[in-house]
Amino acid sequence: MQKRQLLAMLGAAVVVAGGAVYWNIAHHGARESIAAAQAASVKTDAAHVRRVTKRHHVPTGPSAASFTVKTLEGQRLTVPDGRPTVVFFMSAACGSCLGGEQQLAQLAATVSTRVRWLSLDVAPGYDTPQAVLSAAAVTGAHWPQGYATTAILKAYHVTQLDQVAVISGNGRLIYDGPLPSNARLSLLLDKAART
Repeated sequence: MQKRQLLAMLGAAVVVAGGAVYWNIAHHGARESIAAAQAASVKTDAAHVRRVTKRHHVPTGPSAASFTVKTLEGQRLTVPDGRPTVVFFMSAACGSCLGGEQQLAQLAATVSTRVRWLSLDVAPGYDTPQAVLSAAAVTGAHWPQGYATTAILKAYHVTQLDQVAVISGNGRLIYDGPLPSNARLSLLLDKAART
């Protein structure tokens, strides 16, 4: 299959899936629709990524922007640091972000301890350190929390909440976009560990 055909098919699938999710939310409520969408994506993401990876060479991404951040716990962390890293861009006042941190906490409990997890709050003028740390405790996000700077937000093209960056141990950007399902994120972490 030609690359253009594949992209056209994927684009059509996204439009169709997006419309279905919108219709579901409008008619059945957000909680039920999100749960249904997540269940469907868990079933399809893993198989799709394996199929595409087998047929097509998936290149390693560009170099990830390097940054150092002082966490709310008082540590200084540099990313990348030689380990696969997941950076979650969120706000303590955002309901979906709390659900995202909870989702990531479930995945973190099942993957290698070599993976570094970091949540960066994008609203330092609004979210207090206490609010960020309380949200992390409630969601089970037992990893460093900090504030994203404008430079970090620009470098990782953060345009919305619930955005994730997956960085390989050698500093390659593997994924930069909306929070994927845990099944897809697990596959991305496997790739991050290999590159």
